[in-house]
Amino acid sequence: MRRVGMVDIGSNTVRLSIVEIRTDGGYLVRHEQKANLRLAARINADGTFQPSAADEAITILQDFQAAGDDWNVGRWSAVATAAVRQAVDGPAFVDRIARAVGINIRIINAAEEAHAGLIGALNTIAEQDGFTVDIGGGSTEITRFVARRRVTGVSLQWGAVNAAARFGLEGRAKAGALAELTKALDGALQEQDPRIFSAPGLRLIGIGGTARALAKLDRRRRHYPLPAVHNYLLPPSQVIAFRDELTAMNVNERARVPGLTADRADLLAAGTALFAWVVERARPVHVVVSGSGLREGLFYQEFLADHETPVFDDVLEASISNLERLHGLPVGRCRRIAGLATSIWTALGDEARTIRPPLVAAAARLRDVGTTVNYYDRERHAAYILREGRLFGVDHRERLLLAAAAGYEGPSKTRSWLAPFAALLTSGDEQLAICMGICVSLAHRIDADTRGHAGPLSLTVLPSAVRITTSGNSPHGFASAQALGGDFRKAFGRALALGTAASTD
Repeated sequence: MRRVGMVDIGSNTVRLSIVEIRTDGGYLVRHEQKANLRLAARINADGTFQPSAADEAITILQDFQAAGDDWNVGRWSAVATAAVRQAVDGPAFVDRIARAVGINIRIINAAEEAHAGLIGALNTIAEQDGFTVDIGGGSTEITRFVARRRVTGVSLQWGAVNAAARFGLEGRAKAGALAELTKALDGALQEQDPRIFSAPGLRLIGIGGTARALAKLDRRRRHYPLPAVHNYLLPPSQVIAFRDELTAMNVNERARVPGLTADRADLLAAGTALFAWVVERARPVHVVVSGSGLREGLFYQEFLADHETPVFDDVLEASISNLERLHGLPVGRCRRIAGLATSIWTALGDEARTIRPPLVAAAARLRDVGTTVNYYDRERHAAYILREGRLFGVDHRERLLLAAAAGYEGPSKTRSWLAPFAALLTSGDEQLAICMGICVSLAHRIDADTRGHAGPLSLTVLPSAVRITTSGNSPHGFASAQALGGDFRKAFGRALALGTAASTD
């Protein structure tokens, strides 16, 4: 086991993540920490940093180093971004900090910054084609990706901190301020890659504090029942509406807006104006908010160093495999049962066409994650872990259905568990989750009844029954599996008949 520390010395905030990498390849975040430094606002007219900036940065990194000592961090990956790139004394600034704290710090260029953010987002969001936008304090990085690989990108010199100061957006926007910002952004785009936004109708992934703050604000106003920012969908029109609302307020008014934090009140209008400009130019079908960005990208570059490109091809599969390792699940058994669940699900016709079969397999593989909390209440704990934990590659609705299926304990409990999240579900989703849960539970019970030797299943769907025949023997019959017969009949409208190939010969 080893632990790595990722430090992002950003233009507004300095952030730390400590990730544990286990010997079996499982990994999890152990600690995170942040501090506001606002380097982009601490550059003098001659381009040098104010003397106090390095002193405060050293204090922050010493705090980070203390956390690293507590967690036995063996390797550090620390980077500095736009503000340090732009300062004429940037190299001397990071050299002084590095000597004081004993951590090597790299000043990464705009392309490296954008690429790390892209890697962090794509390893946790299953988008094939689209854009990422990372609005920092001193720059905005925009990347176009196709088939989960970067194809082009631009780096604009305006971020939330320097745009707020330059265009007077800390308080209420003055007449012409937004038009002036738009002109500056359009000009910068023309100089770099004016055709980057030539493919409308894709998804735009928002990275960074502005995107997360807007997601939290929208979530609060919608009374969104799931406490999640990652993979949150923001309507593009809402980003533009937030710009119009926030730029019309002064700092005190923004600080009092429920759902916003006071320490970002003077920067959020500028960040939102930048975000809205990207939305207007990209014309996305949806804006997807990412909770993962540069620090996560630094981690995946370390973790997937032996890959040609440090990006998972299948985000859901990578996430499931990681959870299997973290919870000590027997991988062979998990995949064997997933195969049984998938066979049952795909044989049942209409129900199978309303959800992706990999979600049923995922629920089957992860049904036992709750045993790490309490074996005797494992279903309830599994549902909670999968609803709240780091499960990637699914949207919020799919996450709820998967969690409900993995934690299935009966139709009434499934309905009660899903009830608080009704706003995220579509018509028929309760019944869909029940059907998924029955198939997952049935697969587990068939595997247990056959001592793991069910073999390939033969399924025959008749008007009044579903006959499931195992190729392997069941020494003591199918009492456990057959106990689901009542739930099965109510859900699928057919009786459940179980047997072995030998018993039907």
